[in-house]
Amino acid sequence: MGFIKDLFSGGAGKLVDSVGKVLDNVVTTKEEKLMLENEMRKSELQFQVEMKKLSNEERRMVFDDIGSAREREAKVQTSEHATKLAKNISPYLALGTTFITLTFFYILIFKPESITAESRDIVLYILGVLSALLTQIYSYYFGSSAGSADKANTIANFKNKA
Repeated sequence: MGFIKDLFSGGAGKLVDSVGKVLDNVVTTKEEKLMLENEMRKSELQFQVEMKKLSNEERRMVFDDIGSAREREAKVQTSEHATKLAKNISPYLALGTTFITLTFFYILIFKPESITAESRDIVLYILGVLSALLTQIYSYYFGSSAGSADKANTIANFKNKA
């Protein structure tokens, strides 16, 4: 969504400027020109409001999805009919993935001779996938990076304004 927002919002100002130059050649009176410029600015503001609404809706959907996953997890944990495996499958998978990822890193760093040249690319690919999974596991158990993303956007906006 950020890419689309940047694409359109950055382009909207340029579009208004270029249309304004065309209007200078077409519009004859100062009042007509001011009215058209006012309408263009109003349209640009309306576009920004709509983009903000879409961004808020997208965020709400993400939070709803996270909330439903947490709710499902809580229901399984509190259910008297759930098996021990059902109650503990997430932690087992998280621990297993962490162990496998750290093992691959250990082998790659301390025993690189045990990996053949033919299988090295496959091992690196698997390690990349496992690293991404590990990031998701840590985000699940220790919090999301949504706050970090917001902070990065705020800092970028301050840099752009300066």
